[in-house]
Amino acid sequence: MIRARLVVLATGLLFSASVGCADDDSSRFGEHPTLMVTAAHKDPILSRVDREPYATLIARIRDRAARDYQEESDAEVWDHLAHGHNGLTAEANAFLAWLYDDAAAAAKARDFFSRLPTDFYTNDTIDVNIRMPAVLIGYTNAWDLLAGTDFFPEDEAVAAADKITEINQQFYERFIDDNFHRAIALVVTQNNHSIRTASAMGYPALAFRDHPDSDTWLNWAAGELEYLWGPNGHYVQADGGVSEGPFYYGFAFAPAVAFYIAHENAMAADHVYSRTCISRNDDDPWLDHGCIEGEPFTFTNRLRDPFFHATADWALSLRLPTGYRPPLADAALRPSNGQAVLTGFGAPGYFRWDWENHDIPMETSKWFELTIHHLAYLDDRVAAVEPPFTTRFLPDAGNAVFRSDWSRDALWMLLVAEAGSVRKTIHDHVDGTSFTLAAYGEYLLIDTGYHKPDQLMNARTADAPSHNVILIDGKGAPRKGLLTNFGDTDAFLRNTHDSDVFDYAEAWQTYEGTEIQRSVLFARGRYGVVADRLSSTMTAAREHRWRLHGNAGHDAGGSFRIEVVGGVWEQSAAGVEQYLASTAPGLRFERPPFVDLRAPHVHQFDEKGTHGNHEVLDGIVEAVAPGFLAVLAAYRTDANDGDPDGPLAVTAVSAAPDQAAWSVTTSAGTDLILLREPGASGDITLGDGRVISTDAELLALGLDDGAVLIARGTEVRIDGTAIATVDAAAGVATATADPSSLRAPKWPRQPRSSGRPAVEPGRTD
Repeated sequence: MIRARLVVLATGLLFSASVGCADDDSSRFGEHPTLMVTAAHKDPILSRVDREPYATLIARIRDRAARDYQEESDAEVWDHLAHGHNGLTAEANAFLAWLYDDAAAAAKARDFFSRLPTDFYTNDTIDVNIRMPAVLIGYTNAWDLLAGTDFFPEDEAVAAADKITEINQQFYERFIDDNFHRAIALVVTQNNHSIRTASAMGYPALAFRDHPDSDTWLNWAAGELEYLWGPNGHYVQADGGVSEGPFYYGFAFAPAVAFYIAHENAMAADHVYSRTCISRNDDDPWLDHGCIEGEPFTFTNRLRDPFFHATADWALSLRLPTGYRPPLADAALRPSNGQAVLTGFGAPGYFRWDWENHDIPMETSKWFELTIHHLAYLDDRVAAVEPPFTTRFLPDAGNAVFRSDWSRDALWMLLVAEAGSVRKTIHDHVDGTSFTLAAYGEYLLIDTGYHKPDQLMNARTADAPSHNVILIDGKGAPRKGLLTNFGDTDAFLRNTHDSDVFDYAEAWQTYEGTEIQRSVLFARGRYGVVADRLSSTMTAAREHRWRLHGNAGHDAGGSFRIEVVGGVWEQSAAGVEQYLASTAPGLRFERPPFVDLRAPHVHQFDEKGTHGNHEVLDGIVEAVAPGFLAVLAAYRTDANDGDPDGPLAVTAVSAAPDQAAWSVTTSAGTDLILLREPGASGDITLGDGRVISTDAELLALGLDDGAVLIARGTEVRIDGTAIATVDAAAGVATATADPSSLRAPKWPRQPRSSGRPAVEPGRTD
């Protein structure tokens, strides 16, 4: 065993582990491991490695341990990719050496230490700071685990510790002491950059407490994590939403979990740190950071913190039916990693369910290697259960998530309306009021992702034309600038409503002299409605483009066609039909001009990072402030007309000026969807001659079951008789009319083959 003479742990460390905690660590002074796991974890781990999911996890660890040492690609440049690979391989071998008393595995890890170079300053990757967790956490864990075996000669242990701390010291000098690197990597970002840097830099400080710079490293690292994961860091919103979106949140979350576990195992909960303010940002939105140089503080370990768990809850709420997190902001479709570990720290069982029920099940390596952490801390006594919610509204995060159920075939929609610090991040996109849709296992109406061919510029998908928004004379909200020139403008989530039949939310945003109030109606878990009400300070007519991005055509595969009332995007398992009408006359459809790998057609959102092009369609109206009413009807490609999951019968309803209306027939019956401008007639005649009257600006009425949703109104009448009344003060409300007061009209069915004649390619009318 390595004893106290080594530069390991100072006296007074509190030993606490999630398995078999001890109250007094005095007898364990100098013992190891004390970071990723402790001695108390060995027997519980050994007792469960033969059952799932732990058997899969130990097999992954063995596979990682079997990897060869990776040489640097250039002997003159310190290669973080190679050393990250090697650090995690050494960690896996050291773990097997500790768990199974495996001398051969220990020898392999020791060999990796002997070959580790320390010339960090020769690295030429400008953002190497976010690449360092694998190196520093991996090798530090390998050291700590080997120190808990009889296979680590003392001279080798001292030499290995010296290498780790030498690399960490150079890392600190470059990214904390150096004004240029600190400014561009940490000060302007206030995001995963700081979190990953702090997790990596603070980790060796937990292991080597009597190193002369340990307190310096740890004071900075603990202060950054305390701030950014706390309620005043503007990284996490009050409802758990993370400012830079689910993609980069995952990048930050995984190494933070590793640090929190090591901190809990190695440090006393009441240890006092000294605050370091050198990397705080004094610009909006971080003006209230309140950092006081040298102020003492105790560290909040967030493993059991509901505020930290809420971030995982938010990411899970957003998840597509396939399990991937959506490509919101600078993002691509990616699995999550680390949330299931929190089941060992009081988190709910649906974090485990999310981990297991995925197109890539039981991910443990994305963003950072956490396989051993899952083996040690994932609690299989916590049942894997579906989340207790489906549709969810997160106003601080700016997300309204609509979901029919938690199956892979679910209908799913996301509406975005971000305001304040949640949109003021360098990874934000100009996508207020944007929406996306998935159904039957296909991602159909898309966010275009994170295509960034030039690392010095914003992603080509960052601005409004790459999102499903309304463009006015070709413009959306202000374009995104570099770094803290956020561009955009606030969008607000309002008037949310969750009911058994109709779920509803609004996104409000103002740009180009126009206030846009976008409503999303999620009807019967079967189809979506997007209704836009516009009001403008302008008096002259302008071009309004109702833009829609679909995952088909060009490199996206599948098929696309334009029909009289919109586009149809279809993939192998499912498709979606767009039915678009306007309250203003003259609606026409047009593809925007195509340039290969340029906005708006370029995308890069899939799990492989494939870049390509897709089809985009604009519904165009020349008017002062036109309203738009769209039905988005998804269907299975192997279902027939009339099947519950087949193409829906959607029919235009004759409407008065300044009105737009559709009837939608599902297996539950026929719904009438009506949008009217303020001051327009509230009457609409049904197919059987009866007259629906309403003062609502948006009405959804189930003509068979009496389900009613009213936005900006109070009542619905049939032939002058009130059938439903709601409180106008609510903004939106649902009710149920007596079905006997309704006589469902016989709407003519319009099959896709004959009811929606295709427009020839190139035509726009």
